Amino acid sequence: MELSSNISENCNFSNPIQPNDINTTESIYGTYVERQILSGVAFVATFVGLLGNLAVIFAILTVKKLQTKTNVFVLNLAVADVLTCTVATLEAVTILNDELVIPSWLCTSVSFCLITCVGCSINNLALIAVNRLVGITTTAVYHKLYTNFKLFLMIFVSWGVPIAIATLPLFTNYAQYGFNPIYKSCTWSSNMSYIITYAKLISAMYFPLQFTILFVSYLKIYLYVRRTTKSMLRHDKYGGTTSLGSQTLQRQLWKRQVTVTKNLFTVVCVFFLCMCPYFTTLALPSSVGKSLLTYTSFILLSNSAVNPIIYGTKHPDFRTAFAHILVCRRKKYKLPTLRPIRGQNRINIATIPPIIPLQML
Repeated sequence: MELSSNISENCNFSNPIQPNDINTTESIYGTYVERQILSGVAFVATFVGLLGNLAVIFAILTVKKLQTKTNVFVLNLAVADVLTCTVATLEAVTILNDELVIPSWLCTSVSFCLITCVGCSINNLALIAVNRLVGITTTAVYHKLYTNFKLFLMIFVSWGVPIAIATLPLFTNYAQYGFNPIYKSCTWSSNMSYIITYAKLISAMYFPLQFTILFVSYLKIYLYVRRTTKSMLRHDKYGGTTSLGSQTLQRQLWKRQVTVTKNLFTVVCVFFLCMCPYFTTLALPSSVGKSLLTYTSFILLSNSAVNPIIYGTKHPDFRTAFAHILVCRRKKYKLPTLRPIRGQNRINIATIPPIIPLQML
């Protein structure tokens, strides 16, 4: 299940090739059992990923409280993961055969879809990081920045850039999609005469900018949360004019924001751990990276099955929504809301100071 085959110089799809020109007996796999194990694990991961991401999509579309601006990007990420899991099942089939057993156009579509969806996933994580940064640190401009039209533009760009990169091999000889008999998968290969190979192009477009955005955004969030938490503790220590009910509600909202941000940061960390081995393999010498590329590619693709597990175990709203989906309750579902403060300290949410973001993101 490789997203790249440029490490192998023996199979170059950039120029027209004839079946007799390919050594179909050469393979990076030691035994057929190795391919069976990889295929079996791939089927399990894609099955879990399909069910989990479809549950995420269903929950967001049907539960009103989950229909937030942050979850627009979560929904987009789930769609990309569903497509990744769908085409990865075809890769799990091709890896078991020495020859292409699916139509060539479908093999091309698999390669195209994998490159597009992986790029879209990385872009979505960067957009989520910026959303969390703005939502927590600069609430005043949040609603101005995340209008429906601007959200549409962000989603369009998150798909548009990787689609443009994935389209390049279809209209140029820079690279070409096809079945790679060495890796037994639908992938692509660059023309090695180019100084910058297709793999390096993908790495340059998918990794440095997005990683910088992720690192800077969550670093700023961490510093802001630490500074604000200390301010709240000092306020409680020396007292203030805010009523007890207002303080309680502020704490609830702040805890909610921090919890959601931590959960999304976990998603980013897991994806980063899945992504780094693949891009590291591309930088290794061919003699070393060639045998590792299959496994690092699988680790990267398997991330699509991990995100729903994180939502289901860490995010309170998704966890409750998934529980209702599993028990197949048909009655209208409403997520729990903050309980009003009774007695003389009962307040309206409008009285909350602007330091605490109001939207449940």
